Amino acid sequence: MNSLKKIFLLVMLSVASFSFSQSTDAGIATIGENFCLVLDADSEIQEHYVANATGLNWTSAAAAVKMCGFHTNNLATYTADYENNQLLIHIHTDRTYESKDIAWWNQYLLSICK
Repeated sequence: MNSLKKIFLLVMLSVASFSFSQSTDAGIATIGENFCLVLDADSEIQEHYVANATGLNWTSAAAAVKMCGFHTNNLATYTADYENNQLLIHIHTDRTYESKDIAWWNQYLLSICK
């Protein structure tokens, strides 16, 4: 059973990394150790962002996935790219009642830091 979980985890990481890598217009974000995410404010809001995850101090791929699952919510999905030490972020712009700008998204993301 334990090896089945590991295989599933690896498949999910591979699929997430592959599908995310298909989007060549990913923006740049920064993330602090408390999962405080800040999107690049010099551009319009995008659906996909990449952040350097070095400061998150992941100890394993499983721990990275668990941490991302804990912080994922209805408006932002976090996917760990453990091998590349990156955090892949999907901003669900279609889940707000009206279109929101980058300033609103940054304020929202900082409000949910844990």
